[in-house]
Amino acid sequence: MKPSLALFRIPRRLASEVIKSATNAEKQGVANAYFAELPPVLSRFFEKFPPSPFREYSAKPTLTNAENANPFLPNRHPVTNSWHKPKYSMRRQADLWKAAYRFGIEHLMPPLLHNRTFYEDRYEQPRKVRGAHLFKLRKGERIAPMREKEVQEAREKLDDLIADRKGKRFEKFVSNKGHAGFV
Repeated sequence: MKPSLALFRIPRRLASEVIKSATNAEKQGVANAYFAELPPVLSRFFEKFPPSPFREYSAKPTLTNAENANPFLPNRHPVTNSWHKPKYSMRRQADLWKAAYRFGIEHLMPPLLHNRTFYEDRYEQPRKVRGAHLFKLRKGERIAPMREKEVQEAREKLDDLIADRKGKRFEKFVSNKGHAGFV
């Protein structure tokens, strides 16, 4: 199924403009005037699943036959205990939500899975990218600072190590020559 590009061609209307046109249409005798202003995708959705003032939808998965079963969430069958997929895929959910946003009625939509966000919300609270603070580099480049520290410590302990290994002979060599050891 192709994405519904028609949703993105609809210009964002202010809710007040839509309400004004709806009240004008009401005066002319059109029932559900505000509903008539919505695009067909949203009107079909609200026919199947009434908006939140008329029905509250669950924020968590429930039984498939529950009154408050959310069409955007997977729900469990009461008899077989098997999970049913959401009635709307993630892409279709996003399309519906964006269309509702353009008409200023996104608050009437059922809650999305994982409290998914769009538009300004996404930019106000950006997601943290794991490992973004440190570039990957090559292994040698990553461990170079630790390796330099280890080598420096080993150099400082080198004279003691050689003295332990060679014993008295090295100590005599250092004392006779006046040599301070390896640098």
